[in-house]
Amino acid sequence: MESLEKAEDYYDKFSRFYDILSPDWYYRKPREFAVRVMELEAGQNILNLPVGTGQNFEYFQQHLKGSGKIVGVDLSGGMLQKARKKINANKWNNISLFKDDATVIDQGWVQDHLGEEVKFDAIFCDLGLSGFPEWRNVIDNLLSLLRPGGRFVIMDWYITKPGLRAEFIKWIGGGEVDRPLYQYLAERVDGFQLNDSFMGGDVFVAWGSKLKDFRIESSAKL
Repeated sequence: MESLEKAEDYYDKFSRFYDILSPDWYYRKPREFAVRVMELEAGQNILNLPVGTGQNFEYFQQHLKGSGKIVGVDLSGGMLQKARKKINANKWNNISLFKDDATVIDQGWVQDHLGEEVKFDAIFCDLGLSGFPEWRNVIDNLLSLLRPGGRFVIMDWYITKPGLRAEFIKWIGGGEVDRPLYQYLAERVDGFQLNDSFMGGDVFVAWGSKLKDFRIESSAKL
């Protein structure tokens, strides 16, 4: 709990400068690519976690055109406040935002917060899994929320060699840059693919579809 409170406080403060220090143009190429491989169609349901300041909304809406449902979750109220400003400025009415911890997002959470058993057509985790605790369990819980064949897409950093960029990303993002995120996803999805050509090979986009016989592994290593 203390760790979550510290993370929330950090990102609340960081939210004031996030769109300046981490502007949309900086991640535009990997973000455009990631949304493209989500293969979105009008009327679909999307989960974006963490939703941050809502930088993905305009990319989603290019495909949804105001239809369907976009659910955004973030631990930081400050980040969500910035995201709401984007929603209000653009008069988007198909987006719902929730403040919560990524580790509790599962089927029960969806039922409680959305009031129905929603199965998502696509889930996008960008720049968050590198900082989440119990990240393997988070991936498994999120996969359980996809419809069969639904797309799971991750965009994040993966830097194995120490250096100034790695240290800066760890400092500014408060996470790790060498977690085997896409390697774990490769074992959990069908049709796994990877593009690790962004930012000189330091940023990747990985994706795949939910297995028909997917089961959560309760013994997933933390």
